[in-house]
Order: sequence, then structure tokens, then C-alpha cells
Amino acid sequence: MKNNKKVLAFDIGGTKIASGIIEFEKDSYKIIDYQKNTTPKDKDGVIQMLIELIVYYQKDNGFDKIDVATLGRVDSKKGIVIRAGNIKGWENVKLKKIIEKATCKNVEIDNDVKCFALAENRFGKFRRYNNVVYLTIGTGIGGAIEVDNKLYRGNNNITGEFGHMVVVNNGKKCPCGSQGCWQQYASGKAIEKLYFELYKQKKKAKDIAIDSANGVQKDKKVIKRSASYLATGLINIINTINPEIIVIGGSVVKQKEILDLARKDVLKKALIPARKTKIVKSNLGDEAMLVGAALL
Repeated sequence: MKNNKKVLAFDIGGTKIASGIIEFEKDSYKIIDYQKNTTPKDKDGVIQMLIELIVYYQKDNGFDKIDVATLGRVDSKKGIVIRAGNIKGWENVKLKKIIEKATCKNVEIDNDVKCFALAENRFGKFRRYNNVVYLTIGTGIGGAIEVDNKLYRGNNNITGEFGHMVVVNNGKKCPCGSQGCWQQYASGKAIEKLYFELYKQKKKAKDIAIDSANGVQKDKKVIKRSASYLATGLINIINTINPEIIVIGGSVVKQKEILDLARKDVLKKALIPARKTKIVKSNLGDEAMLVGAALL
């Protein structure tokens, strides 16, 4: 973060847009006027909501700049959203330019999980580790990699797209255009789809997780199967990257059962030296991506 004390930050996800003023003081932060709004279905709706929220925050709050964490692949240097499957038209969007033109404020944007990683590295309780994989498991699955305490971005800033690892050959179709991607089996949306496939009823992933933890057998069956797929992806990451720790955030792991089941599978199937990798929940919760955005 450059020398800004107050930042208006946005976290654009597949189901919600979070926003708030982030105020930094040395090694701490506070969020002023935190909000969550349902994500519009298309690009124009998202941009309109962002502008309306900026106008709202300008009325009562002063801020130095605007930072945006967004799902999807992002060219952070140019400020362009390259592609994200969960919002219609969220492709080749010159978001930095659009917001700067509308507000006359400096704007930075980056992938949401890379922002999550920045927040964890600065404020999380696992920041002492130097080689880390970060995952968020919600509507989809996103990731980021930290090597020697620095984000590894790869050739096109898309490193960490773990949600698009193929875990089932010729499996379920993914918005990315491929089939069998990990997020089609272990994300919140995947849990809801599996429940519907089995029981022909709609149910939110968080409610499935809660009822499973409370012993409801139908829900437990869904969570066990989803945990097995979650473990498959974790094993692939651990065996190939060999991080010290994997820090996981997002709605799917708020109930600990699915992560506990996945850990047991990892301990059985990962390469023996790699089984020492710690798999932990983020302690920053839903705030992490907002705070990370404000650190850009």
C-alpha cells in the first residue's frame, strides 16, 4: 500500500459485492461502513452499482483512493478484468479506466484471491510462513501462491487458478470452457448442484453444511462427497507445490466438517513428506479481500 491512510475498497464476488472504507493505523486497520450487496448478473449492472456506491461513500467519508478486488483473471498493471465466468460480460473490462473517469480518483484493481493473500500476509495469524498457498472456496475456487514471502504471479498474472484444475476427465462443464474443473465439484455452487442432483430440491450450501454438522444424513452424504473432491485438489496442490501451509477462506469452510474430512483424506493420500503441510482456515474471514484490496 502506498502512503494512503483511507481507502474505499470493493470486493466483487460471484454472489455479493462487499465495500467499505479501510483506515490503516500502523499494524492495524478498521473498516468503516461495511456493506454487502447482491452482485448484479451482468457487467453493466456491476459497474452501475460500483458508481452508485462510490457516490454514497463520498457523501459522508473522505478517502484517498479506490481499490478493487475482483473475481476472475486480471491484468493488474493495465487495470483490466480479462475474464470471469460468473458475471455476464465481465470480460476485457477496462475497470480502472472506467472508475477513474467517473470519479477522478486513483484506482487499483487485482484478482480477489491475490488481495486475500496480501491481507493474510500483513494481518493474518499465519503470516510467519514464507511459502504459502491461499485458497478461497465460495461460489467458485480461487487461489494465490506466495514464494519466499512474495506473491508469485506467473507469466500472465493468472497463477493460482486452482479452481480450473481438471479433477474429473470429461466431467461437468465449467464456465471457463473446460470440463471437470475442481470448482465444479468442491465449491459452494457445486455443493448446491450435487444436493439438487441427489434429492431434486434446492438448498443453500451453508444450510447443507450446517445440517450435515447437526447429523442430517442427506446433507452429510453431500458434504462427504464434496470433501473427497476438496481433498483431491488439495493433494494435487501439496504434491506439486509443497507449501508450508495452505490458508483457506470463503463460505464453504465456515463449517469445519468439510475441511476436517478433507484433511483426513490428504493425510492418507498425499506424498508422505508433503503430508506435513498445514491446512488451516483464515482468521480474517469475509474482510480479507477488502483489506487486501486496500493494500494494493
